[in-house]
Amino acid sequence: MTSPLSSSNEPRKSAANNRASGTVIEVLAGLSKADLGEAWRFWAGERPGKVPGTLKKLRQDVAEWMGDSPRVLDCVENLRRSELTVHDMLLAAPHFELTMGEIVGAKDLAYLSSYELEASLELLRRRGLVQECASRRVSSDGVRSFAICQDLGNTLLGERRARRRGIFDALTLRGHLDRMYDDPERAARTPPARVRELYKLYSNEASCVSRIERLPEGLQNLMRKVVMEFGGILPKAFFDRMDTDLPHWNGLRWGKILEESLVGTLENLDLGRYGIGHSGETLIVFNEVTLAWLKRVAVPGDPDAPHDKATMGVDLVANVTRFLAFIVGHNVRFTAKGELFKTTGKRILKDLIPNPGREVEREEVLNFIYSFARYMELIEPTGMRTFALTAEGRCWDERTLDDKLQALFDFILEEPAAERDSYHQVRLRHILVTLTKRIDPGVWYDLMYLPFLARNNYLCRLDELGVDEYFEGREAPRSKTGEDLQRLSWSLVRWLRQRMHLLGLVDLGYDGAGHPVAMRLTPTGARLLGVEDPDRSSGGSGNLVITPDFEVVLFPTEDDASLIHDLDRFCERSGEGDLKHFKISSSSLHRALIDGMSLSRMIETLEWNSRVPVPQNVLYSIRDWAAQAGLMRITPDLVVHCADKQCLKRFVQDPGVRSYVDKVLDGQKVQLKDGVSPARMRVLLRELSYLVELE
Repeated sequence: MTSPLSSSNEPRKSAANNRASGTVIEVLAGLSKADLGEAWRFWAGERPGKVPGTLKKLRQDVAEWMGDSPRVLDCVENLRRSELTVHDMLLAAPHFELTMGEIVGAKDLAYLSSYELEASLELLRRRGLVQECASRRVSSDGVRSFAICQDLGNTLLGERRARRRGIFDALTLRGHLDRMYDDPERAARTPPARVRELYKLYSNEASCVSRIERLPEGLQNLMRKVVMEFGGILPKAFFDRMDTDLPHWNGLRWGKILEESLVGTLENLDLGRYGIGHSGETLIVFNEVTLAWLKRVAVPGDPDAPHDKATMGVDLVANVTRFLAFIVGHNVRFTAKGELFKTTGKRILKDLIPNPGREVEREEVLNFIYSFARYMELIEPTGMRTFALTAEGRCWDERTLDDKLQALFDFILEEPAAERDSYHQVRLRHILVTLTKRIDPGVWYDLMYLPFLARNNYLCRLDELGVDEYFEGREAPRSKTGEDLQRLSWSLVRWLRQRMHLLGLVDLGYDGAGHPVAMRLTPTGARLLGVEDPDRSSGGSGNLVITPDFEVVLFPTEDDASLIHDLDRFCERSGEGDLKHFKISSSSLHRALIDGMSLSRMIETLEWNSRVPVPQNVLYSIRDWAAQAGLMRITPDLVVHCADKQCLKRFVQDPGVRSYVDKVLDGQKVQLKDGVSPARMRVLLRELSYLVELE
């Protein structure tokens, strides 16, 4: 019995005088109706439906599917091992062609019998993946060969290269140039060093801007809108919503012009495997060009300062302190679901600084503080379904302002997003913070400037970060329910407005209609992010005026965050405007003592920052209110001093304190037993709800 792969080397009659075809249409024209049916079922996918009854329809469907790059690669990679190995060998060969002798002699196919090899080639041929032809490389017409048509081979190589090098090539000028010079013939003429020089030349800011300005007028206006409104990435579906003079989508023409101008490109992006709901034709302005244009127009500066501005300062830090003080002074109950009762929430809100800003409601601020306190374990539930301060919560007020801000900042970075999937948002926030460190503090920037850059930077790094591995096997999100390209940036803007602004790290600017349009990094934000030196002068600023009726007026300077934080701890905020007004009262001072702020720190804050001497009646009243609140002082030799005799009497009789008492010296002093340091004794007594300070 003769082998199908006999050494006669005589090609089949049907291929005796045929040369390899260059197009898919030519390959399909050579298939019989039975073969076309096989090809149709292969290319149709998992749910093929009914096979068309006419040759014309069969060829039309198969040709359309074989022109779809992602489908082609997916179908080829789902082939059996033997068929895939044969096909890959042909794809790597010159002109995608090998003679039968070369195929038989290949080491990678040595494990196949002659019958298995013949069957693999026949199956590939019937599916339109290869064609049997006369060799182009061997002069004799008697040499049997197999080849992949040029159209299909180029499509496969392009899609594999795109997936191998990832989305970086599509979105960046650097990737585009690398892809251009990836061709061996072009690479031979242009060494890598020259490609790097070209990149430096074309990625220059002035060069990028000038290339946009040299585009045809209609396309130039479109590119400006694409950059400013979409961050340089325009899905085809969004084009119809744009206000543009261009009558219809002409992506192929625009993409060709943009590539020739090294401004951008047109790509058929499918980001489903990265967990982003986007697929289809997308007009792209290269990331470097987008950055250059945004830098040119996204820094309004002084002449274009916003119509109105909103500054939060460090109000949130003060509100966290007030929330913890309320927990100490009241029985705060919670529901079976672990939520605060609405009536309790309303009572707490009365103690918080009343102005929450424009971006969030007061109830939202309270919910945020509650979530933060639970996450940081500042409070814990008791057996009575109430909350109590933890050891961490009791130490909260002793931390510096910068430490408190850092804790809040760490929380908002990892805080679960309200969106359907927060995986992307957490990573985007870290990129946004990195970019924020590069802007100038106090300078107004377009509100979308950093979010667009962060989104684009993240997209370019999807492969590097292994995002597709995280979403492998998961259902690709749809654009209506999951994160799409616009939601990625708009969700980041929402976080900037409702979290970064809430912490006082950025100020927001509004236009005449009240819409947020700009942002700037505050001195507090610059210090927290390490943009400015955290060491500040300890000298008094002299920007307070204290009146005999306990009013404190603060005249603003460049950075008042630390002073405002201290005043908020023992004063009530009153009024709004450029000048900040505070009022000292017995209740506000009592709250500060409970929080752990020392009386000496309050007096020092007033005296050190006041332009004129603090009125004597104010100092006297502050000390008297502290005594009435039961303030005690403990000396290094463990003597407790208390001006209120009744309070000291209760102290001595307290069962929790009695074991520490050595003897009562007089009506205002008690000697405690040795063996415990004053600092440790202060902590123990404060846990028993006594207001104790070290002397």
